[in-house]
Amino acid sequence: MRRAAAALLLCLIGLVLAAPAIAQTSPLEAIRQRGVVNIGVKTDYGLFGQLDAAGQIVGLEPELAVALAQRIGVRANVISVTSANRLQRLQDGTVDIVIATLGDTQARRQIATLIEPNYYASGINMLMPLNSQFSDWAELRGQTVCATQGHYANRIMAERYLLTLRTFNTNRDAQLELRKGTCVGWLQDDTLLASEIAEGDWAGYGMKLRSVLQVPWAVAISAAARGSDLERLVSDTIADWHRTGLLIRMEQAHRIQPSAFLQQTSALWRRTRPDGGYVCQRLPDGQWPEECRNQALISSTDASGLLRLGLLVKERTNIDLTVVYDRYDRTMFLAGIVRTLVLVVCCIVGGFAVGIAGALLITRRIPLLSNGVRGVLTFSRMTPPLLQMYVLFFGVGAVLGTQHGIVLDGLFVVVLCLSLYAGAANAYALVDAAELLFARIPDFRLSIATLPRALRLAKGPIVGSLVNAVKATGMASAIAVPEIISASTAIMAERGNATVMMNILMVAYFLLVLAVVRILDALQRRYASD
Repeated sequence: MRRAAAALLLCLIGLVLAAPAIAQTSPLEAIRQRGVVNIGVKTDYGLFGQLDAAGQIVGLEPELAVALAQRIGVRANVISVTSANRLQRLQDGTVDIVIATLGDTQARRQIATLIEPNYYASGINMLMPLNSQFSDWAELRGQTVCATQGHYANRIMAERYLLTLRTFNTNRDAQLELRKGTCVGWLQDDTLLASEIAEGDWAGYGMKLRSVLQVPWAVAISAAARGSDLERLVSDTIADWHRTGLLIRMEQAHRIQPSAFLQQTSALWRRTRPDGGYVCQRLPDGQWPEECRNQALISSTDASGLLRLGLLVKERTNIDLTVVYDRYDRTMFLAGIVRTLVLVVCCIVGGFAVGIAGALLITRRIPLLSNGVRGVLTFSRMTPPLLQMYVLFFGVGAVLGTQHGIVLDGLFVVVLCLSLYAGAANAYALVDAAELLFARIPDFRLSIATLPRALRLAKGPIVGSLVNAVKATGMASAIAVPEIISASTAIMAERGNATVMMNILMVAYFLLVLAVVRILDALQRRYASD
């Protein structure tokens, strides 16, 4: 009995002494000691991961799993996972690593360690006939599009691009309707579409549009392994995949349509500084530079400069000024402002020109012509400009497109409708001014020579109508002209910062209208003094 107790005591002492050594075994060391790494991949995602005729797991991601295992120096045990259980398999230890089309989101970073750099990305695109007349999302406004029921992007895409969606229970049903020609395209993940194009009978079909709503994919390890040597090794391996072009070569080998994300990311990680070192090289604290990270998921402690300031404001006040600190949103917003300014200038010039021409033709009393001009201007003045845009863009434009192959440009439609709307008011203001002048001067006739006098008398109504036209340029977003409202809506859909963007939009329009009023007043004063 005493001997048994002594043996048990010695065992306990041995376990206590061995515990530090066990605790000090890192995740990477544990895998190497085991000689095998368990990696979860998808088997239901086409060329990225599927089962072949022999039941073997094949595809781009299973090959990445083997390449990663070789980098670790062990054998790869590839295990099938699904979208529903892939993170659970990490948590319960069934797999050590997940390479399974996992979108890199903030919520998932709370559950697992998502490793940067991201190795791939998916976005939303459309499969359509290659001879289709559509080459940009803005041209699809009002068009019937096939979609799969329950897809997360359906509502966003319908609202953002004014698509008319026909949803079907399965991908197969949507594909059949596309082949029948009942819709212009099939809305789906671009990665899945790429697999369909490569594997299916889709001769004459392709993705002609740029992908939107892009979500990067990340390799994941368990949350307990955050900051470990395993995370570092996997991160360095993915960086090397980008630098050596391995991911691009594998994409080509699997006949997957080239990914813009992969091209851009690989170029970024191959970029060098003047001293020959990589731009994306670890900093002294072991982190990657901020420009080499997923910009949507970094915090203020990871950033510097304007980005750090913007993220700090967001973290402390929940005010998300992405148009200030995010390069993509800032570029989109500024492009929207520029396009709005173009609309403003064109509508002011157009409204002024239509007003003068209309007034001159009406007062000349030319048979048929004068009455015809009066009728057009009266119609333009008495109908809402938004309705005019809809009729011209969706009604007349649809007929011209289907029967004659002519696609009306949204910017042209907005400028035309608002020029006629403001021009009609200006024309009648000049006609009224001419009648008042005629009452004072019986031989007065409106002409090029007498036009300045009528303009001075009608300056108030004319300035008012032009300012209204400026404010009405916001209607351009209704037919998907990417001006300031459309840009703001796109940012809100991506970022969810509706309150912030609406306030920024209100301030921007206030300043714009104020500037136009000041400029018109200055021009009027200068004109009156000449």
